[in-house]
Amino acid sequence: MLTIKQLQAFYWVAKLGTLNKAAEKLHITQSAATKRLQEVEAAVAGPVFAGASRKNHLTRLGRELEMECEHLFDQLQALEQLKRSGHPPVRTLKVGLTEVVALTWFPDFLKRMKASYPSIIVQPEIDFSLALQEKLECGDLDFTILPNHHASEAVLTVSVGEVKFGWFAAPGMFAADVSHPLHELASKPVIEQSENSVITLVCSRLWESEGVQPERIYGGNNIQALAGLVAAGVGISCLPVQLFRSELRSGSLVLVKTPAPGPTVGYSCCFLKHPASDLGRKVAEVARQSSTFVRRDVTGKRASPARRP
Repeated sequence: MLTIKQLQAFYWVAKLGTLNKAAEKLHITQSAATKRLQEVEAAVAGPVFAGASRKNHLTRLGRELEMECEHLFDQLQALEQLKRSGHPPVRTLKVGLTEVVALTWFPDFLKRMKASYPSIIVQPEIDFSLALQEKLECGDLDFTILPNHHASEAVLTVSVGEVKFGWFAAPGMFAADVSHPLHELASKPVIEQSENSVITLVCSRLWESEGVQPERIYGGNNIQALAGLVAAGVGISCLPVQLFRSELRSGSLVLVKTPAPGPTVGYSCCFLKHPASDLGRKVAEVARQSSTFVRRDVTGKRASPARRP
């Protein structure tokens, strides 16, 4: 008869893609994970992975076994929660987020999580979206709040709204009340974050579509630092409008008018499909309630105006 440990080894190899990642997730050696996987294949009398690479390519038998594992682990989790209902266990939820989320509504998210789930400790990690996405898919993070980007089929997503970006410049750099096309903006240096930033990728596509190649300056990985360089007249930058409303009111920064509106980036909560997905959905709902990003209804109309952080 197969043991829980053997089934866990198979399940996490299937979800994370390699024996090494599964071993790290289960805190066992790779040889132990290999042995347990071999025992699973011997017990079910057939291969559960196709090919020799053991890279998340399940056979038909493997897919059936994966579904049975999810059902079994759901039941075990329910029994464990029932057993400990009088004394809920403290667990750490590793949450990845970008700087825009951290500087707007994430503090409110932490307060709501503490009120709704006092037994969960949220451990935040701030980084670029592409790096955080990799960590989520590898199992190093439990949950992320990221700009919408291509994710693997193993990831579930729940929208939390959209962020409006605009082209910021120092006062006097461009004529006010005049619409400036992108080729005019390209006459000034463009201050960017690293290529791992989604907004950097979005703006790169905009420049390519216009057939222009502005001077591009790496301004660091801090949005506030980029805004400081813009205010000093070093160049222009595409920044989230919500973060710099006070600077726009004071006149230290101006929002350049363009024929087409600045890019809008959708954000989503992301978590892996696994037996604890129910927790991911609950946390995503807390994030939706906390989010100050604009949400739209099924007709595309603005459904929820952003609140100021």
